[in-house]
Amino acid sequence: MLEQEFWSIIESARSAAGLDLEARVDALENQLSTFSVAKLQEFQNIYDQLIHKSNRWNLWGAAYLMNGGCSDDGFRYFCHWLISEGQQIFEQAISDPESLVQLPHQDYFELESFAYVALKLFEAKGGGEIERDFTIELSQPIGKEWSEDELPSLFPRLAEKYGG
Repeated sequence: MLEQEFWSIIESARSAAGLDLEARVDALENQLSTFSVAKLQEFQNIYDQLIHKSNRWNLWGAAYLMNGGCSDDGFRYFCHWLISEGQQIFEQAISDPESLVQLPHQDYFELESFAYVALKLFEAKGGGEIERDFTIELSQPIGKEWSEDELPSLFPRLAEKYGG
């Protein structure tokens, strides 16, 4: 699977879900339900690569402001949400986390269950446990670590919008 195919699947799921964030999970399941276990593994490999790509201090800072705080698990759930937003928003956020200020305000920016769709389908199709790249659990984020009091100056537009 090429990354462009991956993003096409994400975009289709996002479009099918409309404005309902939680519906993205079912929409992704519908997109992936006809895939073989091999194709599901390919999808998961790209997903894991994108989680690694998003493991950045500056993006965690944006998540902290947008969610009114953000633990390490919360940051991972934020990254799942970010992938569910599609390639354009994901890539813009990687380049400039303050680009997320353009998105509508919502109660939270997390979507943990989005990460489990391929895993559940893989198991349901008799594939057992899908291979995952768990090195993210031990990886330090890329970039310069921040302190909470620095966030408003690092991300002034996000701080203004979300009360940082």
